[in-house]
Amino acid sequence: MLRILRIRDFAIIDEVSLEFGIGLTVFTGETGAGKSILVDALSLISGGRASADVVRDGAEEAIVEAVFDELVDPDLINKITNYGIPLDGSELIIRRIISSSGKSRIYINGNLSTLSILQDIGACLIDLYGQHEHQNLLKKEMHIDYLDTFGRVKDQRDKVRESYLYLLQLKNRLNSLEDSIRDKKGKEEFYRYQISEIKEADLKAGEDIELTSERHLLSNSKLLSELSNEAYHNLYDNERSVLSELSKVIDNITEITRVYPKIQEAAELARTANVNLREVSNIIRRFKDEIRYDPERLSQIEDRLYIIEKLKKKYGQTIEEILSYQSKINKELEEIEYSDQDISLLNGEINRVTAELEKDAGELSRLRKVTSKGLEHKVMHELSLLQMVNTQFVVSLDKGVISKNGFDTAEFLIANLNETPRPLARVASGGELSRIMLAIKCLLPRSDSVQTLIFDEVDSGIGGGAADEVGKRLKYLSLEHQVCCVTHLPQIASMADNHYSVEKIISDDRVVTKIKRLDENERLKEISRMLGSRDTTKTAIKYAEEMIKRGQKALSI
Repeated sequence: MLRILRIRDFAIIDEVSLEFGIGLTVFTGETGAGKSILVDALSLISGGRASADVVRDGAEEAIVEAVFDELVDPDLINKITNYGIPLDGSELIIRRIISSSGKSRIYINGNLSTLSILQDIGACLIDLYGQHEHQNLLKKEMHIDYLDTFGRVKDQRDKVRESYLYLLQLKNRLNSLEDSIRDKKGKEEFYRYQISEIKEADLKAGEDIELTSERHLLSNSKLLSELSNEAYHNLYDNERSVLSELSKVIDNITEITRVYPKIQEAAELARTANVNLREVSNIIRRFKDEIRYDPERLSQIEDRLYIIEKLKKKYGQTIEEILSYQSKINKELEEIEYSDQDISLLNGEINRVTAELEKDAGELSRLRKVTSKGLEHKVMHELSLLQMVNTQFVVSLDKGVISKNGFDTAEFLIANLNETPRPLARVASGGELSRIMLAIKCLLPRSDSVQTLIFDEVDSGIGGGAADEVGKRLKYLSLEHQVCCVTHLPQIASMADNHYSVEKIISDDRVVTKIKRLDENERLKEISRMLGSRDTTKTAIKYAEEMIKRGQKALSI
C-alpha cells in the first residue's frame, strides 16, 4: 500500500509530502492547478519514463519518492528478493532522481536500480489508469489475465500451465539426452578401442610397484651375487670364517668361567652372537642361492612396465586411475547401448503430456469463449452506466501455438456503434481507458494482488447520473484496494475517505502547486465550490453536507 509520497522540484511543485490512507482518496482543484502532476509523479514511481522537462525551472534535479508498506503479495516479495534488493520488514522505498540534463537515477531501498526492474516491481505495486503508456490495460498480454480472472478459470489455467512447464522440462531433458548421446556416439569407436587396449593389458592393482622392485633387483643381480657370496664365505664357508673363530672364542671363555664364573655373562653373549650369526649366514645362503642374473625375465619386466607407462600417459597416473577410467567409459558405452530405450521412454512421456495438455488447453479455450461473451455483455452494461452508451466492447480471442496460457491470446477492442472494433490504445482517450478499466475492475473477483489503484481523467466528459455511477464503483473498489482519483466532480469527491485540494499559488514571484489535506469544514467548502457556488452560503454548505452524507452511503453497485 502507498503510504507516503514526497515530491521536490517536479514541474510546478516546489516541495510536498503526502500521507496516504486506506479507502478512496480524491484530489480536486481548479483546472490547471496541477492535479495530474501527482499522477505523473506516481507514473514515474511505477516505471514511467522520465524527461528533463519535469524538472522545475531553476532546479538542478527533480526528486520523487514513494514509501510502500504492508507488502503481502508473495510474488512481489519474491521479485524484490530475487533482484537482490534488501527488504527491511515490509517497507519498500522507491526514489527517482531526474536531472535537468535528462539523466535519471532509480533507487529501490537504497540500491541503485534499473528502469526494467522498477517496471517489473512497480506493476505489482500500482495500477495506473489514464493517459499513461505503461498502464496494464494497454498491455495486450494482460488481457488474457483479466479474462481468466473474470471467468474464474484459474484452476484450469494452472493445470495447463503446470503441464506446459512439465512438457518443457521433458523436451529439455530429451534434447540434452540426444545431444549427449550424439556426442558419445561420435566417440563410441574410440571408447571401444580404449577399453580393448586397457583390457588387453590385463592390469593388476599395484603390479607396477612390484615389477619396479623386481627390475631393480635383477638389474643389480651380478653385484648382489658377488657381495652375498663374499659375505657367506667370510661368515661360514672357510676355515678362518667368523663363525669358526667365534667358536674358538666361546671355547676360551667357557674355560675361563670354570675358574672365574663372574664372566659367565660374556659366555652367554658370545653364544647368542653365534646363534644370530648362524641365522645371518642361513639368510645370506638362501639369498645367494636364489639370486641369479636372468636377462630374459628382466626383458619381460621392462616390456611390461613399458606397456603400463604407455597406458599411464593416456589414461591416468596410476593403475587404479586407469582402471577407474575404464569403468567410466564402460558406463558411457552402456548409456549409448540403452539410449534408444531412454529416448523412447521420454518420447512416450512427452506424447502423453502433450495429449493431456492439448485436452486441458482445449477445455480452457472453451471456457474462455463462454467467458468472453459474458465479459463483453457485462462491460458494455457497466459502460452504458458510465456514459459510454454506444460503446462496443469486444474480446478478440485468437488460437495459436500452445503456450503456458494455453492456445489463446486475447485482446480487448472497442468501437462506437456500427464501427469496426479496434485496439484500445488506438481509439480510447484517457478518460475512456479509465472508465473501461473501472468497469473491468469492478467485475473481477476482489482478489487482485495490486493494492493501489490510481485513476486519472475517469470523470472526463461525464456528469449527473454517470458521475454517481463512477463514484459508486470507485467506492466499491476502495473496500478492497487503496484507490486514488483525480476528479472534477463533486459526486465523486463526496464519496472520498480522504480529500486533498490542489491549487496554484504565487510564492516568491513564482507559480507553485500547493496540496493540502482537507478537514471537515474545508471539505464542505471545496464540495460547495465544485457544485458551482462562488461563495460559501449556508444553502451551498448544506447542499454539500447532504451530498457528502449520500456519498458515504454509496457502497453498493
